[in-house]
Amino acid sequence: MNDLNRHAATQTSNAEPREVSGVLETLAAGISLVVSRPYLFILPLLVDLWTWLGVQIYPTALIEPLQDVMVEQGGRNGPAAAEELGRLGERLRINDTIATLTPSIFSGLPSDSFLNSLIGLLASPLAEGIDRSTMYSSWGDGLGTQFDPAHWYYVLAIGLLLFAVATILLALFKAPLANAVRGGETSLGSLVHDVLFGWFRIMGLVAIVVAGMLVIGIPLLAVAVVVALFGINFVALVSLALFVFGSIGALYTYFLLDAMFIYRVGPIRAAKMSYAVARFNFAQSWRFAGASLLIATGVLHVWSVLVENPPGIVVALIANAVLGTGLSIASMMFFHDRARLPRPTFNARSFRPARPF
Repeated sequence: MNDLNRHAATQTSNAEPREVSGVLETLAAGISLVVSRPYLFILPLLVDLWTWLGVQIYPTALIEPLQDVMVEQGGRNGPAAAEELGRLGERLRINDTIATLTPSIFSGLPSDSFLNSLIGLLASPLAEGIDRSTMYSSWGDGLGTQFDPAHWYYVLAIGLLLFAVATILLALFKAPLANAVRGGETSLGSLVHDVLFGWFRIMGLVAIVVAGMLVIGIPLLAVAVVVALFGINFVALVSLALFVFGSIGALYTYFLLDAMFIYRVGPIRAAKMSYAVARFNFAQSWRFAGASLLIATGVLHVWSVLVENPPGIVVALIANAVLGTGLSIASMMFFHDRARLPRPTFNARSFRPARPF
């Protein structure tokens, strides 16, 4: 075991603070840390610059067939739904997929937790990134290089490829943050190790999520058919269930990625750790998650106004990278402090570093 691992293990096993910082203090500490170590926010800034100035890939080949289906089979509301989908397609860029897991003014609220993904699903206007059409002059088109795939399956293939790259970027983003929160010196080799195995764990988590969606999705289709026979609005029922039950589950797994990178554990063990911390600190966890979401979604509307002029674009790009990184660090701090608290049935000492998954 190298020096970094010995330090992390010693800190994890011996440090048991009786008192921890509050929600606001933790948020302030996270932002302060990223300001003192600017290299931590370079990656999300570079990703945003590439998303903005790189090739703009449009989803037209996927949106138009969906519009046709809505018009033909959507009943009275079909044309209106197709028109709304068309407006959404004008804002979407497939290249934004690469920034979906890291702080970005273009892809909006990062989908690095189930709670953020739930907000994006149930309240998408709150989680959306800036509208490029509002950027100064024609700057929203970047450098003008555009690509419109000819077929819908090309759009899906490119999207999946960019999402795979996004998982790599997430590991590159989270590993240095976890090291900064743990404290102590590190080496390039240990950092590369953390990034590599962190990515393996992320892919394990993605595989679990996809398998879970398939297992749940098949029965839901059967229920949808039965419910439709009685004229019940199935979408409304699903939305209500997601809001009631999904929000609780999303809170319990809110610190899942934090546990994976701070304690170097696989997704199953990380989920147990996240659940334990959120359960024993339920009220504080809700306040922290709520405050983080309020800040993250609120500033997206601020950036939408700032990008109307050239200096505002620069400010929005840098400030969003700094703030988004600070919130990620604060989440790790919040979890790490409480994971080391002595509990009757939970103690971080029982969670020793394990294999990726």
